[in-house]
Amino acid sequence: MEETLHVHKIRKRFDRIFFISLFILCLILSYDFNVKNGKIPYPGVFYVDKANYYVYLPFTFIYGFDIHKFPDKIDIQTRGFTLDFNRNKLVTKTTCGLAILWSPFFLLTHALATLFHLQPDGFSDFYAKMTILPAVFYLVLGLFFLKKFLEKYFDRIIVYCTIILIFLGTNLYYYSIKEGLMSHDTSFCLVVMLLFLTKNFLDKGKKPFRYFVAICFIISFIVLIRPTGIVVLLFLLFLDTHSLKEAGNRLLFFLHPRYLLTFILIFLLVYSPQLIYWHYLTGKFLYFSYPGEGFYNWKFPMMIPIWFSPLNGLFLYNPVAILFIAGCIIMIVKKIPNGIFITAFFFLIGYIFSSWHSWYYGGGYGSRPFIDFYPLLAIPFGFSLAYFRRRKNLFIRTSICFLILASVYYNNRMMYLGSNTFEGSTWSWDDFLPKLNAAKLYKYQKTSYTFIQDFENHIYFTPEPITRECVHSHSIATYFDSTMDINCKYTWRLEEILVKPVKRADVTLWINPSKMDKTGASLVYSIEDEIHIPHFTGTCNFDDFNTRSGQWNKIHTIIDIPDRIDQYCKITFYICNNKRTKFFVDDMVINFD
Repeated sequence: MEETLHVHKIRKRFDRIFFISLFILCLILSYDFNVKNGKIPYPGVFYVDKANYYVYLPFTFIYGFDIHKFPDKIDIQTRGFTLDFNRNKLVTKTTCGLAILWSPFFLLTHALATLFHLQPDGFSDFYAKMTILPAVFYLVLGLFFLKKFLEKYFDRIIVYCTIILIFLGTNLYYYSIKEGLMSHDTSFCLVVMLLFLTKNFLDKGKKPFRYFVAICFIISFIVLIRPTGIVVLLFLLFLDTHSLKEAGNRLLFFLHPRYLLTFILIFLLVYSPQLIYWHYLTGKFLYFSYPGEGFYNWKFPMMIPIWFSPLNGLFLYNPVAILFIAGCIIMIVKKIPNGIFITAFFFLIGYIFSSWHSWYYGGGYGSRPFIDFYPLLAIPFGFSLAYFRRRKNLFIRTSICFLILASVYYNNRMMYLGSNTFEGSTWSWDDFLPKLNAAKLYKYQKTSYTFIQDFENHIYFTPEPITRECVHSHSIATYFDSTMDINCKYTWRLEEILVKPVKRADVTLWINPSKMDKTGASLVYSIEDEIHIPHFTGTCNFDDFNTRSGQWNKIHTIIDIPDRIDQYCKITFYICNNKRTKFFVDDMVINFD
C-alpha cells in the first residue's frame, strides 16, 4: 500500500514537472517564431481570420463599441474585419467564442499596456507578443486533459507517447506554436475536456449534475467557436457504447426535461453575446455571417483530396495521422468499443469539411479542421501504438518506431522550412515537390514541370472569376462572358521553369461553349524579353476543334520553342475571347520539357 502511494506521488510529481516544462518550452518556441522571425508587429499576428476572431476584444474593452476610435485604417492593414463608418458598425464574420475565452488574457495585457504606457490600443507590438500566452495555455491545458482522458484506456507509456506524437507529429503544433490566434488549439482543448467530463459522467453510477452543467458549457463554447462543432453531441450518445440500443437509451436519458432544459438554457446563455452582436449588426438575432461562402459540395464532397491532396491533404502533411486509421481498423477487427463509432465519426467530419466551398481551407497547413477532433482520434492512435508495442518481432517494432519518428521529423521540417501556403491545384505534384526541396527532405531537379490549373485553389492562387454553374472536374471552373476579353493569363521566366532549356510546351484545356458551338476564342502564347519585345508568338484557335455547346471539349496544342530563344525571356499564355461570347474553361494543363 505504501509503495503504491509512493509510486502515485512520483507520477504526480512527474506529470507536474512535465506539463510546466512543456508550457515554458512552448512559450519559448512560440516567442522565437512569432517575435524573432518577424511576424510581429501586425499584420503578421492580427491578420485575416485571426483579426476577425480577435477584434471583438478591443472593440468591447477599449473602444466601447465605437469604431471611430480604432487606429486609422486598421481594418485595411489586417484584411479581416471591416469598419463600416457609414453605419458605425464593426463587421466580422467569425463568432465571438474565442474572444470570450481569450478575454482574461486580453484584460491582463491591456492592464499592463496601460500601466506601463505600451501603446494601449489593442493592436500594438505588446498586444501582438502577448497573444502567444492564450494559445500556449489552451494547448498545454488540452494536452493535460488528453493525458487524463487517455489514462482511462492505456498505460502511462502509451498515454505519453500518444500526446507527444500528436503534438509534435501533426499540425496541432503548427496551429498552436506558429498560428495560435486561429481557433484550432482552443477547440482542441475544449473537445478533450468534453471527452474527459463525458467519460467521467457516464462512468459514475450516480451521475453528478455539476458534470453535466460543465459539459453543457463546453459544448456551447465549441459550437460558438465553430458551428460545425455541434457534431460533438454524438460523444454523449456513442462514447464507449456497445450497441445501438445502448445509444438509444442514452438519448432517452439526455432527453429528460431536467437535462434537456438545462442544456438549452446554458446554450442560450453562452450564445447570447453572439445573438446580441448579430442584432447590433443586422437588426436580426440570427444571421449567416459568411455571405458568398457555404457548403456547396454536399453532393460531390472532396473527401479524397482533403485526405491526400498536395493542397493541404491531411495525411500528406501529417503522415503520422495514418495511425488514426490503423487504430480504427485494429479496434474494429478486435471488436473494441468505440472502433465503429470513431471510424464513422472520422468519415462524417471528413464529409462535412470536404463539403465546404473552400474544402482545402485556404492558406492552411494539413487540413486544419481535423485538429479540433484529434482528442477523439487519439483513442485509435493509442491502440495503434499499443498493438505495435506488443509485436514480438524486433525488426517490425524497430521499423515502425523508425517510420513514426521519420513522420514526426518530416512534419517539423515541412512546418519550419517548407512554404506553408500551397499555391497549386488539387493534384499539382510538381508544385508540391519544391516544398519538400525547401524542407531539405527531397532533392528536386526540375527536368520537367507540369502546371495544373483546376481553379479549386481560388483564394490564394487564381485571379480569374470562378463559377460552380458548369465544371469539368471537382467543384469550380472559370468562365468568359461578353464583358471579358482576356482570362487565364500565366507567365513564367523560361530559366526558372526547368534546370535545362525549355524546348516544348504541351498545352491541354477544356472548354464548354454556352450557346453556340463556335466561340471565336483562342489560346495565345508569346515569348518576350525584359523590355517586352516579342521573340516568338502564336495562337491556337478553339474553332479549329470540333467543339459543341453544352458539353466539355478538349483543346490540345504543342508549342515547340526555337533554340534561338534566350531562356531569360518570359513565356506567357492567356485565352482571348475575340467575339465576347460566353463559355466555360476548366482543367488547364501545361507540360514543359
